[in-house]
Order: sequence, then structure tokens, then C-alpha cells
Amino acid sequence: MEETNVSNNGLNETAADKKISWDEKYGRKKGSKKKGKPVIIIIIVVVVLAIAGAAVYGFSNVMKKATDSLGNETLVEEYKKQDMTTYINSTGVVASREVQSVVTTLQYPIKEIKVDVGDRVKKGDTVCVIDDKDIDERIEALEAQASDEDRRQAKELEIADRQLSQAINSSARTVSRAEDSVDDAQEAYEDAKEDYEKAEKAYKKAAKKLKKKSKATNTDALKKSSDEVTAAKKVMDAAELAMKEKQVAYETAMDGYDQTVDGQIDAVASAENSNEMTHSNVSTYSAIATELANYYVMKEKTIIKADQDGIVTSVSATEGLVPSGVILQIENDQNLSVTVDIKERDIFKMDEGMDAIISNGSIEEVSGKGKVSKVIDFVSGEAETDQLNALSGAQTDNQSYKVVIDINEFEKLLLGMKIKVKIATGNEISVMAVPYTAIMEDEDGKEYVYIAKDQGSGICMATRVDIETGETGDYYTEITGGDLEEGDKVICYPDTITEGSIVKISE
Repeated sequence: MEETNVSNNGLNETAADKKISWDEKYGRKKGSKKKGKPVIIIIIVVVVLAIAGAAVYGFSNVMKKATDSLGNETLVEEYKKQDMTTYINSTGVVASREVQSVVTTLQYPIKEIKVDVGDRVKKGDTVCVIDDKDIDERIEALEAQASDEDRRQAKELEIADRQLSQAINSSARTVSRAEDSVDDAQEAYEDAKEDYEKAEKAYKKAAKKLKKKSKATNTDALKKSSDEVTAAKKVMDAAELAMKEKQVAYETAMDGYDQTVDGQIDAVASAENSNEMTHSNVSTYSAIATELANYYVMKEKTIIKADQDGIVTSVSATEGLVPSGVILQIENDQNLSVTVDIKERDIFKMDEGMDAIISNGSIEEVSGKGKVSKVIDFVSGEAETDQLNALSGAQTDNQSYKVVIDINEFEKLLLGMKIKVKIATGNEISVMAVPYTAIMEDEDGKEYVYIAKDQGSGICMATRVDIETGETGDYYTEITGGDLEEGDKVICYPDTITEGSIVKISE
């Protein structure tokens, strides 16, 4: 079929011709652009973006106000491996290092006990009086028989014995005062040393923080870190100077103590020589003089005095009866110690001089520090029975070995009080750990921490995470189980934190 060519005026128009006719009659002219609809779309997009921007700005502003209202930032620390000093934990009962058991060699009834249990006494206070009626009668009878020479000789012996006793007591007091001076100087030095070590640690931490920020572009933050390092360095230098001054004072006190001890040894030796010379002449004295001298000495011993300051912890004798054994006991409640059990697996970690921290589980005010003074690394008595039971399978966790800890600093500590003791072994281990201040405990005894969980937009929420703990260090506690993950931001001081609360963090 041939293609038909028809003019625009004809009836047989092509499709293209029809479209052109339609456009010319009803639509846009050829080459014109559509203008109305794109303008409307642009306006809508602009309005939507404006509303979204306002919403984002409003949300950010609200969150900023919310976080600003939280006040100070919350300190957090990343959960990771830490180097920590390990402790051995145990318990014990507070006892005195100075116990006077008041006894007498006189076989006469007690006339009066001047103290009761719980009374505080000073050194030199009269605590007991022995009935001297029979002694006085015997002295009177002997003096009636004795010549003037007998009485002189008896007095000479009595005076020699009294002078020796006084010399010994005086020397003991002098040495004790010198020892107290050494103890005070040592305690002051150790406190100053501890302050220096803390200041040094703070300085190193500030320096490390500055090093991390050294490449930062924020000059204000960099200057702040630099100022912190400078301030920490000044504190550390001052602490080091104070520590050295206390060290010199301690060494001086030690030298003074050595000189005092040497001097008092010479003084007592001189008194002993004098007494010995007097007694060497006893063979030339009459029997009456010798016996009379003995009764003079017995007379003095009827007045029994406290040899130390302290508290009366027991009275065992009865007035009117001849005492047998200890009359009463005086304990110095300012010079304390504690003996604690140590498990077999830990005994080889113990050594004299190790530091110990003291606390009481139910009384927050009780605290103290001490040092291991003795390691009892053998089994005896009841402990031996425990050991044998353990070997036979009757016990699996015996505590036969013991260490003695001298308590040199304490608050609210009483004789007989049960206390907790943490002994620093000095061994450092690298373990996953958190600051001990971060650990909380619920009503069921379950331990947990709060972490600052990132919610986006710089916002963090406090979230509880259950944990299981192991060894405790001087700052960190080992984590042996639970749901903590490495890198979690653990809130260091969560006392005022509640789960779900919004926090600002400071690392």
C-alpha cells in the first residue's frame, strides 16, 4: 500500500499532526516551559526543611538545657585491664600489745582492790593493797631485838634494793619516751611519704592527659591541661620536700633513741653494781639485819601500782583471800594489735612490714592502718588439729597459719572488736578491673556497677550492669564475671546515680 500524503486541511491527518493541533489549540505553545508546579514543590520542601531544622534545634536546645541542669560532670573510667596491688583479706579481734598481769609473791590476804573492770588507770596508780598487819608485827618484833647496827644494815639493804628498782623503772620510762618519739616521727614520715606518692601519681596522670591532648586543635583544652600539670608538679614538689624533712626527723629520732638506750643501759648497770656491792656484805650482817631488810622490802610490796596506762579488763582475786595467780589485768587500749588467720595457699605471700588496712563491716566510722609484725608460719595446738582434719578431708579450707598486725593508726577502735583486715601483698597483677568506689550492692547482696551508655547526640544514660568481683587492690577491684564489656564507661562515684538517669560524663 502506498503512503498517503494528505495536507493539514485534509481529513486524513497523521498522529503527529493531531498532537501539534491539540497543543496549538488547548496546550502550551511549542518551546514554552511549565512554571506553576515546580515553584509549589520548592516552597513545600523549604517549609519542611525549616520545620525539621526547628525541631532538631528545639530538641538539641532542650537536651542541652537538660544536661546543663545536671550540674557537675560524672567521672567515668573505661573498663579495661589494670595494674593493681593484691590484698589478702581476713578477720580478727582487736587486742592490746601492752598487757599487765598484776601479781604478787606475798602470801598475805588482799586488803583492798581499788579498781573495777572497765576503770581507766594511769601508770603509778595504786590498784591493790595487800594486808600488811602481819608484816608490821614482824618488823616491830625484829626491830625490838635488833641493835642500832642491825637496823642500819637493814636500812642499807632496803635502800640499795629500792634504788635499783627506781633506776630500772626510771630507765624504762626514759626509753619508752624515746621510743614514742621514734614512733611519732616514723608515723609522720610515712604519712608524708604517702602524700608524696599520691601527689606523684596525680602529676603523672595529668602529664599523661596532656600528652594525649598535645595534638588537639582546641587550644583552650590544651592550656587547661598544661595548667593542671604545672599545678600538680608544684604540689608534688612540695610533698617531696615535706617527705624529706620528715625523713630527716625520723632518722634523728632513731639516733636519739639509740643514744638513750645506751645511756640507760649504763645507768642500770651502775645501779646493779652498787646493789651487788651492798649485798656482798650481807654475809657480814647479822641474821636479824638480813631478815629485817627482807621485811622492809615486803612492806613496800604491799602497795601494788599500775605499771602502765590502760583499762582494767579483768579482776580475778577476792578481797580477804590470799591471791593465787593473777589479781587483775590492765590493757593499754591505745597500743593495739590484731592476729588474723591466713589460708595455707596465701601464707607464702606474707612478710613482715606489709601494710594492712582495717575496717568494720557494720560501723563505718571504724578505720585503721597497721603493719605485719610477725608471721606465724607453722601449725601448733588447735591449728594442728585443723590441719590434720583438712588432710583427712574433714576440712577443705583451713586457716591454720596466722600473722600479727601492729595497729599504728586508728579511729573508733575498741578492745575486743571484730574487724576486717586487708593485707597488701605488694604483688602487682594485670586484670580486668574497675575502681572499688564504683561497686554497689543491692538488698540481695548482688554486686553491680552503673555504666554511662551512649544514647547519641552526646547524651548518656546510667545503666546497671551486674558483676562478680575477685581480688581488691588499693584502688581497683578485679572483675571475674558478670555482664561488663571491655570499653564500657563505668561511673566511678555512683552514690547519687539512679538507673535510667541522664548523665554528663568526664573521663
